[in-house]
Amino acid sequence: MDLGLRDAAVLISGGTKGVGFSTALSFAREGAKVAITGRDQKVIDDTLAALRDAGSPDCFGIRCVLPDLSEIEKVFDAIEHHWGKLNVLINVAGPTDGSRFGKEFVDVSEDDWEYFIQMGIMSVVRCTRLAIPLMRKAEWGRIVIVSSQAARIATPTQTAYMTAKAALNAFSKNIGLGLAKENILVNSVTPGVIATEAMIEFMGLRGGSENGYDPTNLVSVADFIADNESPRARGAIGRAASSEEIVPAILLLGSKLNTYMVGSNIAIDGGTDYSTG
Repeated sequence: MDLGLRDAAVLISGGTKGVGFSTALSFAREGAKVAITGRDQKVIDDTLAALRDAGSPDCFGIRCVLPDLSEIEKVFDAIEHHWGKLNVLINVAGPTDGSRFGKEFVDVSEDDWEYFIQMGIMSVVRCTRLAIPLMRKAEWGRIVIVSSQAARIATPTQTAYMTAKAALNAFSKNIGLGLAKENILVNSVTPGVIATEAMIEFMGLRGGSENGYDPTNLVSVADFIADNESPRARGAIGRAASSEEIVPAILLLGSKLNTYMVGSNIAIDGGTDYSTG
């Protein structure tokens, strides 16, 4: 199936790890020109090698410390210099500092709130705002925001994180309305529990391995979250997702094959709404 992505200019924030890395590979395999951001130059370089092998010889990466506006501006200046346009923005990068998760509301500090607001919301706002002029030049654009099931399911130990993710869903729907007639379609996805590097770090900080949970096993990862954070985390399928399982929906929403979805949210959560834990 042709997704209309050959030679499309694509930016994936947080494209070096987890869902971002898997998404970048998938766009490269479709023949897109892929740009990524990350914090570690060595990891960026390794990712670019993988993207070239996957089919994106014109890929490039930029070290960017989100949510700093000056750093984000450098990314979009580089895209304009390289390609002069942007067709697709996938906002993946978000809060990953495991030490700030798993706190009761009264223990969430002002600094924690600022971190989740800046990293969880403003990094996406800034990337999106700077992407729009380049999409207008390209005469078509797709923006996909990776949110979380946390936007829909109450967990008292993740209040700040969940608030940020809920804000992203509202942000997506509202800007989508304003941009749709310009053929810039904005949508979001809400994954469930994913066995990413950040999840493994969080499990380590919370003593997951010491208590018999295996961070490399998808069932065990879901069990850990269900037993310690949210009873519904196992979902109907009964396990966590791999990063690769989130990508097909992102790829569809970010493609020219998507001509009529805007302001939508796709849940990729293994049937969390069916689960009572």
